[in-house]
Amino acid sequence: MEAAVAGDPLGFLGSLAAGGRPGMTELYIGPRLVHAVTAPELVRSVLITDPKRYDSGADRGRRPTEGDLTGRVATVAERTRRLTEHWRPGAELDVNSAMARYEPVDRGPISCPSTITLLMQRFFPTTEPGRGCLAALVAATLAWTWHELASHPHALARLHAEVDTVLAGRRVTATDVANLRYTRRVVSEVVRLHPVLLVMRTVVKPVRLGGIRLAPGAELLLRPHSLHRDAELYENPDAFDPDRWRADRCAHLPRGAFVPFGCDDRGAFLWTELTVAVATIAARWQLLPTLGRVRPSIAVVERPDRLVMVSQQRGV
Repeated sequence: MEAAVAGDPLGFLGSLAAGGRPGMTELYIGPRLVHAVTAPELVRSVLITDPKRYDSGADRGRRPTEGDLTGRVATVAERTRRLTEHWRPGAELDVNSAMARYEPVDRGPISCPSTITLLMQRFFPTTEPGRGCLAALVAATLAWTWHELASHPHALARLHAEVDTVLAGRRVTATDVANLRYTRRVVSEVVRLHPVLLVMRTVVKPVRLGGIRLAPGAELLLRPHSLHRDAELYENPDAFDPDRWRADRCAHLPRGAFVPFGCDDRGAFLWTELTVAVATIAARWQLLPTLGRVRPSIAVVERPDRLVMVSQQRGV
């Protein structure tokens, strides 16, 4: 099985539901027994219905103060500006490599639990286990953002219109973030469609899940993708629709239905960081698609396999 997994890791993740009990598959990762939760209704049970029986192990840390926020936003804007300073109009750009050069300011709440690290090292030998999960997630999210926007010109036009109006040619500041509403919705939709690859939960109270009695200490492996594309929670779940995150459309979502970073962390600074980075790049650049189909690949997180785009400077 391991050779097949290494050759097609995404196929492996998608095939977990084919074996074992309905909705649950037992895996040994090294010496550890892990229960892969595959059925959407069971994922909802773990993350939404009965979350107090499970521990995510995430340290959400403290929210930044107003003074912290001002400094952090300025740092994000400067790092993003430096990221693009060598781009040339009309030149082809390896977007994965370009976004990987960005160094995140935020340091939480993303982590790679040891069981996931073992899984990656055993089954996905071509991944980058030494690279921080957070840095990999940010780079992949930014890359997917430019791909999705290039594939949806109307969304790109709305993003540019908002950035041009709010920023008027200047750098993003902390006071601008609240007005970059559509930019934030774009980021939310990107990470809904392309969340962290896997998340872990540890049972802390006895529970029966999928017909299996689980004792405290049992480890569960979940893929947020199955939750984020659950038609019981999201209308037309496979479509790229940033407006699904308008307040009047997403108010019905239960807490735990959206876990792009592995936990329900809607107040984390990472949201601000991604919003500021996208707005900073979009204010001066547009990335145009080239020929070729973009497929997902595994590199700690799910990222585009090969994403070459043409950078075009905007005259704002």
